[in-house]
Amino acid sequence: MRIPSRLTIVHGVLVAFSIALVARAGQVQLLQHQRWEQRAARQHTAEASLPAPRGEIEDATGTTLARSRELVRLSFDLDNMKDRRGLYRMLLKVGVPPLRARPVLDRRRKWYDLRERFQPSDVAALLKMPGVRSAPAGERVYVQSEGTRELLGRVNPDGAAIEGLELFLDSLLRGEPGRARTMKSPSGRRFGAPQTLTEPPQPGHTVRLTVNQVLQDICDQALADATRRLNADGGDIVILDPHTGEIRCLTSHRRGVPGTTPSTIVEPFEPGSTLKPFLVARLLEAGRATPDEMIQTYNGVYQAFGRRITDVHKAQAMTVADVIRYSSNVGIARLSERVSDAELFMLYRDLGFGTPTGVSYPSEAAGVLYEPRRWSRQSHHSLAIGYELSVTALQLALAYGAIANGGELMAPALVKEIRDAAGTVVYRHAPRPVRRVFREETTRAVMAMLESVVDSGTAQDAGLATFDLAGKSGTARRVVGGRYGRGGTLAYNSSFVGLFPARKPQYVVLVKFDNPRGTYYGGKTAAPVSKAVITAALAARDASLDWANLPPQRVSYIPPAAEAAPAALDVLPDREVADGAVAGAGARGADAAPWTASVPLVDTVPEPGPRAPARFDISHPLREQVPPSRVVSVPDVRGLPLRVAVRELHRAGFRVQLTAGGRGGTSPVAGAAVRTGSLVRLGRP
Repeated sequence: MRIPSRLTIVHGVLVAFSIALVARAGQVQLLQHQRWEQRAARQHTAEASLPAPRGEIEDATGTTLARSRELVRLSFDLDNMKDRRGLYRMLLKVGVPPLRARPVLDRRRKWYDLRERFQPSDVAALLKMPGVRSAPAGERVYVQSEGTRELLGRVNPDGAAIEGLELFLDSLLRGEPGRARTMKSPSGRRFGAPQTLTEPPQPGHTVRLTVNQVLQDICDQALADATRRLNADGGDIVILDPHTGEIRCLTSHRRGVPGTTPSTIVEPFEPGSTLKPFLVARLLEAGRATPDEMIQTYNGVYQAFGRRITDVHKAQAMTVADVIRYSSNVGIARLSERVSDAELFMLYRDLGFGTPTGVSYPSEAAGVLYEPRRWSRQSHHSLAIGYELSVTALQLALAYGAIANGGELMAPALVKEIRDAAGTVVYRHAPRPVRRVFREETTRAVMAMLESVVDSGTAQDAGLATFDLAGKSGTARRVVGGRYGRGGTLAYNSSFVGLFPARKPQYVVLVKFDNPRGTYYGGKTAAPVSKAVITAALAARDASLDWANLPPQRVSYIPPAAEAAPAALDVLPDREVADGAVAGAGARGADAAPWTASVPLVDTVPEPGPRAPARFDISHPLREQVPPSRVVSVPDVRGLPLRVAVRELHRAGFRVQLTAGGRGGTSPVAGAAVRTGSLVRLGRP
């Protein structure tokens, strides 16, 4: 066998090597090219995330409430910095703290990232320096209104939502981040290159709220001023559209406590007398009472189950309408005896108490409404007067919306519309009734009673000069240290719910104050603030009012001439019934609600000016101070509108009962000498 020569062997090795080299090249270029391309890209490029512009938040009119401002973050390639001292001085000049700027002087560092964000115009000179890199960053800018910012929440410096609507709507607002590549040199130096944007960021959706910023500003100012003037611990205002459930305003203020969440949603309270109209509505609907029916009120004192319930407006009897007008605790307690525990519980449950409203917000309190099996013997009366349950301001406003809109409880709405980055509407709110609570004719009768509360009852300070207003005030004791306060620890929740205008209401306005000092009755504290808010909204002209459908202004009334006025007219001082949860020493059920009062509540008559809360020995209730009685002439009200006639008789110091027929005449007749406080029957024209 012939042995190959050395040359043949060398040639064979070279051929084999060439074949292997070609095979390997084919494998790398044809089969593994994608893997090697990715590896090369990782060696020569660095991928960065580009934040997406966060979507804007608007109010109901399109005014921007929150938007993102484009800023830049800076990074430094320190190996390519020739003048680090100069860089340090420029960083100090644009506001970087010395401690944060000092690392650029460290010779051991090759790269440094600043957390601070800057306006591009402020760092234009820095960006011209070699080795300075910039990356886009965003900052969230909000309106100055404190109540609106509390409602909107906030995002952290990295753009992540923390609380409020920003958190609840984060999946819509944050958008989709993009990606970009930065080229790297063999030494690790980074630099931008054309066409390195791999995926553009997708901006977030724009969200339009139902809130009206003009109303928010009005309410913020009115609430702050009133809280300071009344020396109250805090306050809340809710305004909503009763026909759609759209919330126009949510604002809260707590003295010395920075707000992070609207207390109108998360802080329940005992509502007191503001619950009385709902029980009357249910009785009217069931045919168990009529507005003109007389109820024995026992001269303002009623004993039941070891409890003493008292009234300020003392009378042996009142009509059902006057029970609401004068906020009679005795009257509503007696009326509540016409419904069972289960019926009373279902009434409040139907109004949405004890369950969350489902409002578009990260957190919400459900309030407290115990089942009847947990009630004591005294609970029935307490619940009728507005104790032993708690509601949020939003829940109570929605319940009054059912009276204002003809009987339907509406689901609340904070989001009106959502648009994507292209401007296409992807969601639009539609009114959603939860359930029908009352018939329409029932609500009309109750609205008439609520009008009388403002015209001639406990909330006359809420009355408007040009429009009729309906509403109900409430003054409820607060729990202090696990029980209702006594002596120097007396504390109150003062509230008023107004329906504006009284015919075809467009607003439900709820105002509540926590523990006002001095005058603490809802008709003297919260009612005037409601009036101020509505007056300012009318003046603003862009506060979500439908001017085309506002009813005509009330007809101006010119009082009779002096010679025609009744002699010795005695005008009664403004008075309001303080709510009485008044549990005495009677037996309690083992499962009674924990906040049932263990002492009687004492009703007092507010003085005209501010005063410190009276210090009571509540084991011995004070006698009510009854205005001195006088003999005056019954005024002649024939020919006057019914509302004006009633008002004139009240101003003269009489109680009024409407009767059928009579053509506007009175009994006793006009001119008769009658003692103030007596009942005068007025015939409907």
